[in-house]
Amino acid sequence: MNAIKTFLFVLMAGILFHCSPKTMGGLSEEEYDVWKQKKKELTPENYKALVEENDSLSEENLQLSEKETYLNQVIERKDNEIDRLTSQVSKIKSEGPNQNTASDAADPWDTGVAFRVQLAAFDDFDLRELTENGSDLKIIDQDGYIKYVLGQFRDYEMADKFKKKLRKIGVNEAWIVPYKDGKRVPLKEVLTEVID
Repeated sequence: MNAIKTFLFVLMAGILFHCSPKTMGGLSEEEYDVWKQKKKELTPENYKALVEENDSLSEENLQLSEKETYLNQVIERKDNEIDRLTSQVSKIKSEGPNQNTASDAADPWDTGVAFRVQLAAFDDFDLRELTENGSDLKIIDQDGYIKYVLGQFRDYEMADKFKKKLRKIGVNEAWIVPYKDGKRVPLKEVLTEVID
């Protein structure tokens, strides 16, 4: 019985000897010795800088993870919008060419100069479902933003009054955006045409 205990003791000692801290960390003995020497050469200031850099990188990693989550949500909303629009296109195609759709009729506001008041431009807030019943609120996807435009005016002063009323009730970022023949144009391009 003592021989078995002695054999087991020698076996355990051999295993522990071969599983030293050098080999248990996944480093070879040479790598362990090199890193041990580098650790000895490390000053407290260098160690502090490494810890601060690690903390900074951890924070940056967290922020990037949050941004990735946000962007995945944006992608999901865009995919849903694509699905909705694809469904609408399929529905229009299935109705046949003889059916008149609202898009076939020319919008009188798309000819000549018109002014609209843009309420806001968001890249992460979507109110499209509110405009499906023919509201005067228009939603435009452009330059990575979802732009909300309310009202249509032939007269710049009327558009300006509407903008001022919106600002008075708290829509502080409302501003006038001009359109000519249905396309957005710079204000200076059309202002001389409408103000005499």
